[in-house]
Formats: sequence, C-alpha cells, structure tokens
Amino acid sequence: MANAKGMSLTEMVKFLRSRREQAAALLPAGLQHYLDEKINVARWYPEQDMVGLVRVLARLLPASDEEPLVTIGRLNARHHMQGAYRHLFDGFDLSRVPLRAVALWRSMHDTGDLRVALQDREALVDVVDYGYPSPEMCVMIRPYLEELFSAAGAKNVRSEKSACCLAGAVACSYRILWESVGG
Repeated sequence: MANAKGMSLTEMVKFLRSRREQAAALLPAGLQHYLDEKINVARWYPEQDMVGLVRVLARLLPASDEEPLVTIGRLNARHHMQGAYRHLFDGFDLSRVPLRAVALWRSMHDTGDLRVALQDREALVDVVDYGYPSPEMCVMIRPYLEELFSAAGAKNVRSEKSACCLAGAVACSYRILWESVGG
C-alpha cells in the first residue's frame, strides 16, 4: 500500500474544511473523517485518500484559466518551499535540484523513486516504482517540477510528459526545459 506524508494533506484539508458543506457533499464516505480529524504532519496516510481529497479539491477551487490540477501542483510546490521543507531551499540553485527533489519525494511518499538528470537547459525526470499512480498525480507532478526549477533560477520553464506508467511505460517521464538561468 502506498502512503503520503500528512504534510502533503494539510493545506488541502484546510481548504476543504473552509468549504465544509460543499466538501462533505462531494467526499466519499470513507474520506469524510478528514473534515474533522487532526492531520498529523509526520504520519503516513494512504495515497488513495490523498488522491480522493485532490479530486474534491479540484472541483471546489475557484474558476481559473489554469486546469485545477495544474494549480494544485503549483500550490503544493510553493507550500513545500515556504513551509516545512523550506530548509531544502537554502542556497538553492539548479545544481541542487536533483538531490533536493529526491529528498522532497522521499519525504512525502513511501513508494517510488524520483530520478533527475540535468543537461544543458533541460532536465529529464523519472518517477519509477510509484505505488499509486493516478491521472491526477500525473498532471500535478509537471507543474510541481516547473515550480522547483523556477525556484532554482531557471527562466521561462516549461515541461512535457514523455512517458506514463498508466500507459504501460516503466516510469512516468518528464522533460523540463528552460531558456536561461538567473537574473
């Protein structure tokens, strides 16, 4: 069974609680308890539950030009960079992305490995052996990675998904591209 760290749930659950009536109407019975129980940031929770919460969150987010799951991916990265994982971003630059991204993944997921290979103005990122791949995670990982590379100084970051384990590939693979670094 794949699990996600409670830290990955806290902001989502706060938002759902702020719209308790709407969230309660949308959440499956097995996820209703998240509206009331305290989330322990250090505890592991089922990834399946996290994805179920994401599905409801995506439906409740205010309308935007951006797909809700893309917004969630970006917001998750920003929350991690400014919150409990802020220490990983001290002296952060592109050379540190591979090690820090791996540390973030391992801090939040008890299955799978994140692999990052830097090249000239691009990076290849693979997520392998992840225990609960889902269409939602596939969408959210791309903007999360874009935010990490932007925080490291990459300018005009864009990404593309080149392979997906849900389509039978060995890994979910992403290509992150940028035009320049720094000021």
